[in-house]
Amino acid sequence: MDIKNKKIMFLGFGAVAKCVLHYFSHYFVFNKNRVVLVDKSKNAFTPNLRFKKIVLAVDATNFTDLVDSLGFKRHDIIIDLTTSTVTYYFIKMCLLRGFHYINTSIEDVNDAMLGTSIDCQQKMVQSIASRYPKKSTVLTECGQNPGLIQHYILHAFKQMHSMKNKGKCTKKAIQKVITDFKVGSILMSEIDNMVATTPLKPSIIYNTWSVSGYLFEATDKTELVRGKTNTFVQPYIAPHKISNTTKIYEKMCDSDYDVLFMKENAMKTTLNSICPVLTSSGNVEFVNYRGKLIHHGEIFEMARYFGENAPFMSYVYKNSPYVDQTIEDYKKSFQADDDDIWLYVNQENNFKIFDGKEASGHDSIGCTIFCGEKEVERIFWCGSILSSADVSPEYTPTIVQVAVGVLSGLSFIVEHQDLGWIEPTDIDNDYMLQKSVPLLGKFFFKEIPIDQFKGPIKF
Repeated sequence: MDIKNKKIMFLGFGAVAKCVLHYFSHYFVFNKNRVVLVDKSKNAFTPNLRFKKIVLAVDATNFTDLVDSLGFKRHDIIIDLTTSTVTYYFIKMCLLRGFHYINTSIEDVNDAMLGTSIDCQQKMVQSIASRYPKKSTVLTECGQNPGLIQHYILHAFKQMHSMKNKGKCTKKAIQKVITDFKVGSILMSEIDNMVATTPLKPSIIYNTWSVSGYLFEATDKTELVRGKTNTFVQPYIAPHKISNTTKIYEKMCDSDYDVLFMKENAMKTTLNSICPVLTSSGNVEFVNYRGKLIHHGEIFEMARYFGENAPFMSYVYKNSPYVDQTIEDYKKSFQADDDDIWLYVNQENNFKIFDGKEASGHDSIGCTIFCGEKEVERIFWCGSILSSADVSPEYTPTIVQVAVGVLSGLSFIVEHQDLGWIEPTDIDNDYMLQKSVPLLGKFFFKEIPIDQFKGPIKF
């Protein structure tokens, strides 16, 4: 796709941005002289980067001056891969000025004032977007999770629909799959199977992707969703439900689905799910595992898509063991505890993201679909297993999976201009998979033989 006539700005140049830029030529023909990289830290840039580089903490006081100084015009592109910045303001200005825009998460610096609810974040963006004309396309939360994983669900449901029905698979037909198969729960399932190949340094928190991004998510309250009328098999969580008291959020709660907030943060809240992994011989094997409940935007977007019959949905993440290990070591070194580890999320000198030469293995990510009236009767999986052998050696599979979502979403933006604000489910499912699957390693849909798991499946 030829975009040589467009200026392109990367806001934030961390590991994901570097990976997106690395694979950019797989998707686009572009002019390197029209690309600018912006990051608040000069350490983000290496001397061999032959692009325009700007060290700047971009916020509402300087964003307009920045784009004007660079000569940005309508339909130029902004790729926002920052965390805890003025995301709502960026979105507003891109809609107002007609810049194409994409991000992987909302995570506005002011979200603490709104209760840090992702459901609330999405509704805030919807409110902002409704006030501006469609002069460009703004796509939010389009990485891997959220982003591509919504399309794993839609692809799985299309395959399930074809098992019982003939004809075109419309949105209404996809929604009907819930009743046809008694879908009570969809767990976004991920197991990070990367293994460090170099010694770990003391007083450093390690991860296979953004450390600060993980800490923001993992130290936030767990947020779940379920449709108001779905009565099929679901985890039993009622004793842990609490109400959200944020006044702004209360005004946005009139939905077909219930949003549930847990008492504990995601680091302390876990659930069982099933996910495939690669064995030492390279075969695929499904395993039952326990993972952390990280809240992501995909569950709320899918809840709106499915309506009042939406299944129970959450993310179940078995993160890299090095995250847990080095967080515990870090807490001992700095006398931190479980309640104040979030104070350290911006200490970039104490964080380390593995590159592909420091860790190898694979990452499994997808959706596990549990069907049944009162207990699990059938299970389906759709997703990606990406290994180090499949990706450029500079990057871990986890980061590549995110980058592929960004690049696939950006492809749609430049082909479909002036749509205003859209979400990943607004993109045609076949288009999204066509753009992403070539870089996703082993991508497949499969029914999991339930007899592999002795006794009834317990969440």
